[in-house]
Amino acid sequence: MPLSISAATSPNCALSLWEIANSGSFIDSLAWLYLRKPNHALKIIAQLAPGPAGFPGNEFSNAIELLEVKLSDISASLGSSDPAVAEEAGKTRFARVTLRDGLLFQHISWVAASIQFPNAKARPPHVRKADKGFDGLLVELGALGGALGKLVLCEDKATINPRTTITGGVWPEIKKVEAGDKDLELLDAVTAILDTLVSEDIKEQVLGATLWEKHREYRVALTAAPSDLKGGSYQHIFAGYEDQVLDNATNRMAEVMPLADFRAELQSIASQVIAKLVAMALVHV
Repeated sequence: MPLSISAATSPNCALSLWEIANSGSFIDSLAWLYLRKPNHALKIIAQLAPGPAGFPGNEFSNAIELLEVKLSDISASLGSSDPAVAEEAGKTRFARVTLRDGLLFQHISWVAASIQFPNAKARPPHVRKADKGFDGLLVELGALGGALGKLVLCEDKATINPRTTITGGVWPEIKKVEAGDKDLELLDAVTAILDTLVSEDIKEQVLGATLWEKHREYRVALTAAPSDLKGGSYQHIFAGYEDQVLDNATNRMAEVMPLADFRAELQSIASQVIAKLVAMALVHV
């Protein structure tokens, strides 16, 4: 299994911790996912051979580009003797690293979600780094296939300031969803997944039997450092979750990937996935 996911005690949400369990399958599943082959990634997660895959164009180089942070165009400015020029270039570098790490963490979160919800359809992360919308979405049909069994909205944040990110970024987004301000966006996202699962008639039947306020669940995932622990727990980061989502605590999922130096560790993961993609490209030439 790529990740081990363990439950932790929290009074206001279902808290889980992630840890890389098998580096090989973890990197392999991310590589397939970056290539927009989620079914192949799922096979890796299930410890199966991924099977044949078609790549009509430059998919490998495109995927590698998503994992790289290009600095060649600002390298001279980064080393400039002019403090203002160097500072501006530093901001550009930081913005590019932040975008790459955010997208990488969404891919990691998809792997974790696929382990946690094996019967759900998880929307793959966006290809474009700056795309807006839900970071992730999980849809699971009911036992008879004609009703919605589970709908999980995911917020994934790679951050050095988890508590500030939660209060300043995540809670406002959840409030918008709870207020119905994103119902059309949610309908669009859920419909796209249902299109891959059921016929048109069944899809409309499922949507007709769905009420967002009754079916919504939330899954907030972020990075945190050991220094963020309080009393041996990360639960304080999610304080106030119950004020944003008033239903029972099982509808409020909180996920933490502890990383001592998250920038360096995400860079290491990115480098390993790039190496895997390079190796895969040689086989698929």
